[in-house]
Amino acid sequence: MVGLILGIALYFHPDVVIRKDITDTPDAVYYCEMDRSVSFDERGESRFLVDYKAPETTIPFVKQFDFDYGSVLSFMGDGYQKFGWLIYIPIVMFILTFISNGANLTDGMDGLATGISAIIILTLGMFAYVTGNSIFAEYLNIIYLPNTGELLIFSSALFGACIGFLYFNCYPAQVFMGDTGSLALGGIIASLAIIVRKELFIPILCGIFIIENISVMMQVGWFKYTKRKYGEGRRIFKMAPLHHHYQKLGIPEPKIVTRFWIISVLLAVMALVMTLKIR
Repeated sequence: MVGLILGIALYFHPDVVIRKDITDTPDAVYYCEMDRSVSFDERGESRFLVDYKAPETTIPFVKQFDFDYGSVLSFMGDGYQKFGWLIYIPIVMFILTFISNGANLTDGMDGLATGISAIIILTLGMFAYVTGNSIFAEYLNIIYLPNTGELLIFSSALFGACIGFLYFNCYPAQVFMGDTGSLALGGIIASLAIIVRKELFIPILCGIFIIENISVMMQVGWFKYTKRKYGEGRRIFKMAPLHHHYQKLGIPEPKIVTRFWIISVLLAVMALVMTLKIR
């Protein structure tokens, strides 16, 4: 339900727009004559900016090209853009559900989900700031989304809350977030990524959550398959989700958590580099 509401709001709300600079294009003359899009950027310079609604998102590694979900329906001919919501909203629902469930599965060791969530939220806050600033968006060649820089305030507050909670949640934990907290954190992370049009970076940025999800799917699927075929269920991992597999191997819980944090930091750095420089 949350994914449905988010998808509808982002797709249909008139204030959720992409702002494009057409100063150096032939269209600038037309818009100047119509007096519809003359604006000023953060430097006070006159620019020709056009606001338009489109379910576009950033593609990793690719410069000067953003993916429009509505283009999947281009086979329908002219006017296919009006049906873009048929693709966009289900994708938003899937992403939010998958990442929320991944965060919930990751919350199986003291401090694991909290620390990883803090790292991801801080990274998304950086994305929100540069995406909502026309100067940085132009320099870094990314989508410019007006007012999304305000999400940095929310991300910073949530990051601080995660760090404060982690102080008491680290091994041995004195407090626990439970399903309510982990599902909410996963939902917030997915929502932030979708809002700043970085959802295609989720496989990298939220790699731990995804691996935890996949490990459970592989374990359950293989167990059911082998039970039908051989009459006895077999397992790929000693225990799922994945962090419990390493626990069964005898690795101390604090070491597993710390190593997962390190991997999450590396994934966050990779996502930042891929978005802000490699593109």
